[in-house]
Amino acid sequence: MDLVSEASSGSRVLAARHIAAHLPEINKAVNTTLLCHSYSITPDTGSYYAALNTYTWVIFLCGIFLLLALCILYFVTLRAAWSHWAETKLNVAVVLSIYPIVAAAGFVTILVPRARIISEAIAQESVMIAMYHLYFMVLAECGGAQQLVRRSGGSQMETRVLPCCCWPCCILPRPQVKKKSLTWLRYLVLQMPICQAIIYIIILILWAEDMELYVNSFVFIQPFIAASILSGIWGMMMCMRAAAATGARPRARFLLVQLVLIIVKVQCGVAKVVPELFMLPCIMSLHPTVVVHMIQNMLMMLEMFFLSLWAWRLYSSPPGKVADKVQRVVIAVLEDSTNSLEKCKDFDDKYNNSDIKI
Repeated sequence: MDLVSEASSGSRVLAARHIAAHLPEINKAVNTTLLCHSYSITPDTGSYYAALNTYTWVIFLCGIFLLLALCILYFVTLRAAWSHWAETKLNVAVVLSIYPIVAAAGFVTILVPRARIISEAIAQESVMIAMYHLYFMVLAECGGAQQLVRRSGGSQMETRVLPCCCWPCCILPRPQVKKKSLTWLRYLVLQMPICQAIIYIIILILWAEDMELYVNSFVFIQPFIAASILSGIWGMMMCMRAAAATGARPRARFLLVQLVLIIVKVQCGVAKVVPELFMLPCIMSLHPTVVVHMIQNMLMMLEMFFLSLWAWRLYSSPPGKVADKVQRVVIAVLEDSTNSLEKCKDFDDKYNNSDIKI
């Protein structure tokens, strides 16, 4: 065998005859495995659509339908909410916008898998900004910061709430509900969008520089993300307790934003961990990580639709409905008691007058 002539004749595979007879079947299996378990777990758009084949149009049409439904539901909810939140229209618009924004970010990730990091950053930042605007909605429901302080009557702020409700957080001081303490709560909530934006800018720089550098550095960045979110949630929980003590009921609206945060952070984190913990099979010649993220984003879009329906039902009613009922009941009881006292007084006067006549 002339190796020089073989090399110059083009790219060929040299193997023994007893091995070469079985190469076609082996190459087919090996090529499928290499295509599935390649180093790049984010395929290019052409290879991605080629692997999806006819399912591409099904996914695209279903995603467009859900996005249109979310946008229509957003404007319907916003129109109903503005009649009850005339003073905080901008805050309500920002809080309600997280559902179509998060769903749109998930839809972009489904269409372009390599845009996953950018879509996650946009979705999480929108939730952080909505949390800050929700703080102002709570204050507006209580009549403003000064009205909240006046209604509190010098009571202490409850600092032993989630996530600082266990030891050693039991030694935390409990300041009075004042304008200064409410300002500190505002700063705790404000740091979330600012810190998360800075952290995700660093993550995007690492990801653009080297994928392996991003994967190795994300473990060290995760504690800063968790500390920022937990401290902001702590501030919101203290604000909710102070508002609930004055008769407001903002807990359901806060729960809606919390659920979006859990879906964006926890559910997305679970989707990242599942392919590493379990040996998943290849589906349509795609890496299991790509398939898991695609399913997770489809599920996230459906969850945003159902949460948007709940938000429509919640924001269609006035915020102070429960407080107004309590006040009316108290007024009715006072009126009944005053009427009964007046009747007793009239009866005593009549009885005394009859005695005098006798």
